Amino acid sequence: MGKIDRYSGNMKAFAAEALSTERTIFGDTAQSDTLDDNITTAFLRGWEIVGVNENPTKQDFNGLAFTLGQLISYLHQRGIAEWNAAQEYYEGSVVTTLVGIYRLTSGGVGSSDPDTDDGDNWDRVGISDVDWELIPTQAEVDAKADQDTTYTETEVDGLLDTKADQATTYTETEVNNLLNAKADQDTTYTKTAVDGLLDDLSGLGVGQTWHDVTTSRAKDVTYTNSSGKAIFISVTDTDGEGSTIGFTLFVDGSIIAKTLSYIGSVSGYPRSNLTAIIPNGSTYKVVLHALDTIHLWSELR
Repeated sequence: MGKIDRYSGNMKAFAAEALSTERTIFGDTAQSDTLDDNITTAFLRGWEIVGVNENPTKQDFNGLAFTLGQLISYLHQRGIAEWNAAQEYYEGSVVTTLVGIYRLTSGGVGSSDPDTDDGDNWDRVGISDVDWELIPTQAEVDAKADQDTTYTETEVDGLLDTKADQATTYTETEVNNLLNAKADQDTTYTKTAVDGLLDDLSGLGVGQTWHDVTTSRAKDVTYTNSSGKAIFISVTDTDGEGSTIGFTLFVDGSIIAKTLSYIGSVSGYPRSNLTAIIPNGSTYKVVLHALDTIHLWSELR
């Protein structure tokens, strides 16, 4: 069936403009324009008001059609019927009050007044254990959409897909706890920052291997640990003048280790060694004593 065009005028019930006694309450001689008066026991029983050898009156036909038409006219006026305690409601039923529009939840009690139950039986859509859900207004929806940070469905899917490939995984409960805790903080983090924190917590040596970087390292040169995790370095130097041997290790511009030994006249190539943990993002530099040279530089990364 195709779309039915709405009647362009003010929808009235059949026989709404009947004159004098042209229309009566169904099965009665009284007259009334209200639905409460017209929906009577006789109306609910139907044509049993007419005897076997009798004919229905014009007034009864008008009364029947008026009552049914008045119900249609009411819905044209209201759009959604008002809540009434005597009405039977089922899961998903929608009603209206002066407060707003409500939907009956699963297991809700329809006879419970949406407006006057002290908040025990209704709340906003999405809150469980209520009878009636109050559907939010457009203004409330618009206000929620105007938050500082919003994401499209594509962006959210991308974040989830990326995180799914990380070494660290979380249960739904852990994620909920993290989100709840974060909601109360003043400081916010980007996804990159969070991933960096998580990776740093994974433990030194986890997923790392030793690398001989002697040929790519030089004394008095500042390097930066940009690996994304803390690394461990081991540097061995060789004496170049036969009297003293030693070197200094700087991390983020501060001296954290130093060796300096007087060896006198010793044949061969005496050596000394220093080791250190370099935090992610920190700079580090090795300064050798006098003519000493790097013998071996290894990094666990």
